[in-house]
Amino acid sequence: MYEMKRLGRDAAELTALADHLTAHGLVLEMLAGPLPGIYYPTGPGKQLFAFFAAMAETERENIRESTLEGLDTAAR
Repeated sequence: MYEMKRLGRDAAELTALADHLTAHGLVLEMLAGPLPGIYYPTGPGKQLFAFFAAMAETERENIRESTLEGLDTAAR
């Protein structure tokens, strides 16, 4: 995938999907973002993935809030 934030809407969804893919023998590789490379679902790789998934969720929420504020301002 290109970036982690493009794969799911929140950290739980990202983690579940990554686990599902690896359970079915698929390799998950991020091409860009804070954690480029192949995802290894063991040890520190899983912890780093969970951390950056939470950061991606926070970024999505901030973008959404900014968009809604801009739309509200434009409507007024």
